[in-house]
Amino acid sequence: MTRYDSLAPESLSEAYADRCRLLLRVAYPPRFMQTRGEEFLSTLLDLAEPGRVRPNLRTTLDVLRAGMIWRLRERPPLWRWLCYRLFGKRLPLRYRWWVRDDVRGRFFLTRLLAAWATLIFLPFALVDSLGLMGEPGSWWIKAGVLLGACLNAVVGRRRIRRDLLAKHYFTPNGTPVASQADGGVSQ
Repeated sequence: MTRYDSLAPESLSEAYADRCRLLLRVAYPPRFMQTRGEEFLSTLLDLAEPGRVRPNLRTTLDVLRAGMIWRLRERPPLWRWLCYRLFGKRLPLRYRWWVRDDVRGRFFLTRLLAAWATLIFLPFALVDSLGLMGEPGSWWIKAGVLLGACLNAVVGRRRIRRDLLAKHYFTPNGTPVASQADGGVSQ
């Protein structure tokens, strides 16, 4: 006997809807959920078998696979992403909504610091391992540069976010600037 056996049918459908909402939140970015979330949720609820508490494994895997494909299709190519992440370069307008999701995302600072740490730490480690930078094992230099980059990102995070959003024609709160600003291209 499961904990859902004693629930009324309305409660079972609410439990199923809650599980589907969680699944959609995990699989798709917030922008997709704002525009298509209710439509997708109603489709999942219409296809549900009566009395189910959670989506079956096949449905779950299909939703996760489709969400992953959607996210990958929206991403810029690796070389453009590296220029954007490491140097703050502007991406083409095709990726502006991805940039908005990235900049407004929960772990933006973490992603930024990871990229900067990779850019700074790995070259220093390579140079140190080859003995080209003083005596090998001078980790305090690498740690100091890495700490300086991290402090720079933490202190300037609001400015970094604001500048990246402005480069991609968004206001600081993430709303698009008037359509004339993006060259008449609408998404």
